[in-house]
Amino acid sequence: MNVQIMAHWSCGDCDVEGRDVAAEPTCWNCGGAVTVTARPAVPADLRPTDGAA
Repeated sequence: MNVQIMAHWSCGDCDVEGRDVAAEPTCWNCGGAVTVTARPAVPADLRPTDGAA
């Protein structure tokens, strides 16, 4: 099974959260730096249902 690392993050300036497959994600709202809160491995053939990444 192929897996990919999905970075879950939060932006303290905007008070928003997100997830991304990028190694160094940025905030989708302001484009600024974020705090990565988790990096789970997810099956590569499963797409998020909310359209993220």
